[in-house]
Amino acid sequence: MKERMRRILCCMGTAGVMTVMMAVPAMAADVTEDNQNIEVMQEAEQTETDVQDTEDGQDADMQENEEAQTEDTQDDSWSDKVAANVLTYANIREGADVSSQCIGRLPSGAVATVVGNDEGWLQVTSGEVNGYIREDLVVSGDEARNLYEAMYGAGDISVEAVTVDAEAEAAAEAAARAVQASAEAEQPEQGQAAEETETDNAQAAAQEVSVSTSDLDLMAAIIECEAGGESYEGKVGVGAVIMNRIRSGEFPNTLSEVIYQSGQFEPTWTGKLSNVLSRGASEACYAAAQDVFAGANTIGDRLFFHAGGGSGLTIGNQTFY
Repeated sequence: MKERMRRILCCMGTAGVMTVMMAVPAMAADVTEDNQNIEVMQEAEQTETDVQDTEDGQDADMQENEEAQTEDTQDDSWSDKVAANVLTYANIREGADVSSQCIGRLPSGAVATVVGNDEGWLQVTSGEVNGYIREDLVVSGDEARNLYEAMYGAGDISVEAVTVDAEAEAAAEAAARAVQASAEAEQPEQGQAAEETETDNAQAAAQEVSVSTSDLDLMAAIIECEAGGESYEGKVGVGAVIMNRIRSGEFPNTLSEVIYQSGQFEPTWTGKLSNVLSRGASEACYAAAQDVFAGANTIGDRLFFHAGGGSGLTIGNQTFY
C-alpha cells in the first residue's frame, strides 16, 4: 500500500513539472512581446518629439531671418537718402554752384534721394525738384532717418522739397540787389551825422507799423521758426527782412500779409509757426522782435535770406541778400 501511494505521488509530480515547463515558454513569449511593444511606442514618441523640436527650431530660424531681412530692408531704404540739417530750408540749385539758380527748397528735416555727386555738391531728387544741394547742408543714412523721424514722426516719407519759380526768384533777387545798390549809392559819407540820420530814419519807419500784442507774438514766433538757434544779430536780421518787405512796394504792407504770403516763409505751411504761436516764442525771440519794431536792423535793406553761405551778408548759418 505504501509503495502504491509513492508511485501515485511520483506520477503527479512528474505531470506538474511537465505542466510548469510547458507554461514557462508561453509566459516568456508574452513578456517579450510586451517589452517590444513598449519599446516601439517609446521610439515613436521620441521620434515625434524630435520632429516637433526640429519644426520649432525651423520656425524660430525663419522668424529671425524675416526680422533680419525686414531690418536690412529698412536700413537699405535710407542708404541713398539725405535730410536737410538746417534751421529753415536748404536751397536746391539748377547746377553745382552757389551762383546757379535756385529751383527748389528742402525744408528742415525734409528728405531727398541722392542720384549723384559733384565735388561738395549732391545731385538729388525730391518731389518734383531735381537739382543740386550743398553736401554740408544735409545728413545721410541713419542720421537722415533719425532727423526726419524726430521732426515728422516715423512712417512713409511725406515731406519733400518745394518748387521755386526760377524766373520769379531771379527777378526778386535782381530787385533786391538794385535796391541795395541804390541805397549804397545814396548813403552819406561815414560820420556821426550819417549814423544819426540812419537811426532816425529806421525809428521813423518802425513807427509807421502798427505794433500790437498779436503783431509782437507773430514777429517773435516767425523769428523763432527761422532763427531760433541763431545769434541775436541773426534773429534781428530775420525780423528786419520782414520790416523791409512791409516798407517795400514789392510786398504786402502788413506784418501778417508779409509773413503769410504764399511761398515765402516755409513754417507757415508746415504747421511749425502755428505750433510756436500756440505755446509762445522764447524770451530771446521776443526781445529781438521788440528791438526790430524799435528800429534794430543788422542786414540793411536786404529783402531775402536763406540757410547756408553764398552771395550776400552771412550771419551765423544764414545769408541775407
